[in-house]
Amino acid sequence: MKTSRLFAVSAAALMAMSLTACPSGPKNIEIVIWTTYNDTYQTIINNCIDEFKKIEPGITVKNVKQQGSYQDLAKMCVDGFAVDNYPDMVAAYPDSVSDFITNAKALNIQPYMENAEYGWTEEDIADIPEAYINLGRQYIIPGTYSLPASKSTEAMYYNQDVLIGLDLSNYDTEDHVVNNGQPLTDEYLQHLTWDELFESLIPALDAYDQAQDAEHKIIDRTSFEDWAWVGYDSDDNLFITLAEQYGFGYTSIDPTTGKGQINFNNDGMKNLMKKFKGYYDKHYFTTKGVINTNVNYRSTVDAMLFSIGSTGGVKYQFADATRHNVGVAMIPQADLNNPKLISQGPDFAFLNHNNDKRAEAVWKFFKLFTNTKYNTAWALTTGYSPIRYSVLETEDYAEYADWQSKEEHTLDRLTALNANYATSVGDYQFTSAVFKGSSEARVQVGTIFAACVAAGDQLDSRIDGIFQTAVDNTKLKM
Repeated sequence: MKTSRLFAVSAAALMAMSLTACPSGPKNIEIVIWTTYNDTYQTIINNCIDEFKKIEPGITVKNVKQQGSYQDLAKMCVDGFAVDNYPDMVAAYPDSVSDFITNAKALNIQPYMENAEYGWTEEDIADIPEAYINLGRQYIIPGTYSLPASKSTEAMYYNQDVLIGLDLSNYDTEDHVVNNGQPLTDEYLQHLTWDELFESLIPALDAYDQAQDAEHKIIDRTSFEDWAWVGYDSDDNLFITLAEQYGFGYTSIDPTTGKGQINFNNDGMKNLMKKFKGYYDKHYFTTKGVINTNVNYRSTVDAMLFSIGSTGGVKYQFADATRHNVGVAMIPQADLNNPKLISQGPDFAFLNHNNDKRAEAVWKFFKLFTNTKYNTAWALTTGYSPIRYSVLETEDYAEYADWQSKEEHTLDRLTALNANYATSVGDYQFTSAVFKGSSEARVQVGTIFAACVAAGDQLDSRIDGIFQTAVDNTKLKM
C-alpha cells in the first residue's frame, strides 16, 4: 500500500500549523520520549519530531528506543526517579502509571489539554472516544496522567477455509445442536458463548474429525502433546476477562480509603478454572502459559483452528507457509446481551520534571503526534486501532480496511478484517481498577490457570492454595 500521502502536507495545512505555533512558548527546551517500539514504528515518531521542530523550533525532542518490555520500561523510569534519569513521556500501561503516581512523579497533563491557547479544541475532544480519555483519569488522585495512543482489544481468529460451510449435523447430540443444524457460517462464529463453544461446537468438530480418514483430518493431534482446538495467548487476560464477563470480581478500589482490593479469590472463579481445566483435559482448550516452554505455540492457521489474541498482534495469526483465510470474531461471551472485551494497548504517560515549560512542550508534541494525520499513519503501521473517529474517514484508512478488495489468503485481507472488527467493538471494552499493586495482581492471576493444569487430578484439593498464593503475592506489592 502506498502511504506517502499520509505525510504530504498541503500549503493550507502548513499555514494552519504555523498558526498553532506559539512564539512565546517554550524556548531552548529538551523533552525526552522513551518507548520500546521497533524501527518501523519509530519512523512515524521521528517524522512527527521533524515536523514538530518546524512548528516549535525552540523545543528539541529526543526519542530514545529502550530495550525490553513495557514493564521493563516502567521499572527503568521508577529506578531513574532518584537520580533524575527519566523521560517526559513514556509508553506505559495504566498499572505502571499508578506506580508513577505512588512515586510522586506523574504529571497531570489536564491543565495543558484544557489550555485555551494550545489545548485540545472542542472538535478534538469530540473526535476521540470519551472512554479513551477517561482511562487517563482512573487513578486515585484527580487529574489526567496518561492519554491514548495505541488501542487494541482481543478477537477470536479462526480458520475460515476449514470451518466455513462445514456440515456438523451428523455429529450433534440431542442436547447440543450446532448452528440450528445448518453448516457453519461466519455469522454463527461471531456470536458464541463459552458454553456454546465448548459444550456444542468443539465436541461436534472433535467427533467429525475422528470420523475422517487421514487425508481429511482437520486438526493435527500428533505433532504436539498439548495440541488443542482453541488457544488463548494471554493467561492474565483470560482470567480477568472471565471474571468481568461472569461478574465474579477481579479487583476494585475501596471508595473510602482509595486503596486497592482483591476480589478474585472466590468460588465463582475457582469453579470456572476447574471448568476450563476440564476443557484442557479434553484437548478443547489451552493457553500460552500452559505451554510456555513450547516455542511452537501455534496460531489459528497452524495446528489450532481457533486462536484468541490481541487485535494489535494480528500478524501473528497468519502463517505464510499455510496461507489460510483467517476470520475474525468476537471472543466468546458469558452473556451475548452484555458483551465484555478487555481494553488493551499502551498509552503515553507523562512524567513531572517540575518545569512548566517542559510540561507545555511535551503536551504540544503529544497533541501533534495524535492528530488525524499521524494517528492514521500510526494505525496503518502498527495495526493498533485509531484513537480518532476522523481517521476512519480518511481515504488511506478506508483503503486499508476494505477487506473485500484484498487478495484471498493474504495477511492484507486478515488485517483489513481485523481493522473492521476492532473499530466496531469499542462500546464493549472494559478496564480494571488501577492502584498500587494492580500490576502484580495481573501477573499473579496470569499464573492461576497453568497452576490448575499442573495440579492434575489433585486440583480440587489444591485450588484454594493456588488462589491464596496469588492473593498473598499480590499483597506483597500493595
